[in-house]
Amino acid sequence: MTNLVEFGTPAAMPPSERRLLLVFDGGNAPGYASVAVALTEEASRRGYEVWAATEGFRSLTPDATGDPRFERLIVSRRERYALLAKGIPARSMGRRVLDAGSDFRSERYLGFHDEDKRRAAAETLRVQGFSHVVGVGGNGTFEGLRALLPEMSPRLPAGFVNVSIDNDLAGDRAIGFLSGVEAGATIARGLYEDAYTHKRIYLLEMMGNRSGRHALHCGVAARAHLIVLPFFQFPEAVLRETAEALSRADYALVVVAEGYERERRAKEAPGESASEFLRRQLAAAGLADSAQKRVIAEPFSRYLRGVRPAFLEVSAAYLKASLLFDAFEEGQTEIMPFVLASNDVGVRPFHLVTREDRVERAFLPLLSRFQIPGFSTWIRDHFTSEKNSL
Repeated sequence: MTNLVEFGTPAAMPPSERRLLLVFDGGNAPGYASVAVALTEEASRRGYEVWAATEGFRSLTPDATGDPRFERLIVSRRERYALLAKGIPARSMGRRVLDAGSDFRSERYLGFHDEDKRRAAAETLRVQGFSHVVGVGGNGTFEGLRALLPEMSPRLPAGFVNVSIDNDLAGDRAIGFLSGVEAGATIARGLYEDAYTHKRIYLLEMMGNRSGRHALHCGVAARAHLIVLPFFQFPEAVLRETAEALSRADYALVVVAEGYERERRAKEAPGESASEFLRRQLAAAGLADSAQKRVIAEPFSRYLRGVRPAFLEVSAAYLKASLLFDAFEEGQTEIMPFVLASNDVGVRPFHLVTREDRVERAFLPLLSRFQIPGFSTWIRDHFTSEKNSL
């Protein structure tokens, strides 16, 4: 079946000094749609012609598979119909503020590591007549945008909005982080109550490949008895003491970050989950699975991907959009709006934005609710000073 309509490209429109391209890339997170709506509303109000790349960075390169490669974003349905009648692909964003997922494919396009692909992307921006570009995503999307900038001629005004469950850029609270913690902690607390009812030990694997910040905050909020972060490599003595504490407990919830012992698992047990690997370690250290008290390893799941954003995240999305376009109006470029608290907001230049994979050290005393002296001492000796940084 062929398309009944041949859609036009941005270049088919009359030239514009305010033709903005939004590029959504990276892993999905609650709030992508909220940011898309906020940016569309704020930009349209200020006279920008707003477009989105339908497949993120891929749409700018010869690897593009989607058709059309770009969609015009507007607020009202009436304007959408008028554009469609002219053969311009358009999407109304007016009521999508709480949509889960993303209207535009978000995939961590690895082809952008290739310099030739970035050059092709820069040429696409020029040919299509874009005047501004804004990236939306996490650390990978941010680095992709920064790598694209030197290939542009002229170098377009650029901005970035931080959307990520991982919250892995310093100096900002990513849109999606709080919603992800709310959803994750809800699941964790449900298992906590099931453990209490049936006298079980649950080892729940949660998102956290590097820092484990999501697993940490979910575990603390759900009152997990023990939280295991991805960079932990327990000595045998700590495993034995932990197994003994769990054996004495009537029930327990252990939250395990998905990156726990990642390299060792790849060598010794390819494909095995972090929760199952920890379960086997604790079994070898003396934690017995029995009919009276089951020890259950719950594998990692992708339940966070379809979560709708919390309204507090929507509020931050609109604030970030306002901050970003205020900065553009002032002639600033290569900036990321940040929102840390009600009165701690602004924009940061790209060169001051760094990756932040460390968890907050203030939370480390909350990793265990058991009396496990060896565990507490090991944490203190390895992770609680600037010298022994996370």
